[in-house]
Amino acid sequence: MMVPVRLIAWLSGNWGDKKGCLRDMTGDSPDFHALPGATPENSAFIDLHFDPSVSPLLNMTVPFTINGRQFRLSPSQSVRFAVPPGLAQVVLAPNFGRLFYDSMPRLDFVVHTGQTVPVFYRYSTFRRNPGSLTFQKLEGRSPSEQRTIDEMKYIVVVALGMVVAALAISFALSFWS
Repeated sequence: MMVPVRLIAWLSGNWGDKKGCLRDMTGDSPDFHALPGATPENSAFIDLHFDPSVSPLLNMTVPFTINGRQFRLSPSQSVRFAVPPGLAQVVLAPNFGRLFYDSMPRLDFVVHTGQTVPVFYRYSTFRRNPGSLTFQKLEGRSPSEQRTIDEMKYIVVVALGMVVAALAISFALSFWS
């Protein structure tokens, strides 16, 4: 559920390079949300970005929870969240098709008043891989995708070893009899 916003927020960072200016965030703005406890005088910001380099086939939205509140993010979308200072938590929420993962990507960190923390989500096209949440935009494969590729390499090596062993045994048995 999106949180309606009626807040004048202090902008910082590179969102339009309006550092030191006040901007009126009123109504249901799609690119800004204030979580409970965030005030114009005392808030930190989480900039959540959906990395456009890899996107879902069906252009689906991805559910997240930020400090226990659920939001949805579309491919290539960036959203700024005003949060109260202190412990912050960003978690990819399970949805249909993602219910059976061992663990969901999660970031726990501390934010201070006026601080802006960029968080990037990168979708994974690999089955049983929920994607990655990071503080920096990833170049190349994500760590979870690299682990999946490494696991596939081991499976292929073991399978080829079993095929070679089976062929060697059948070849030896054919000459032994």
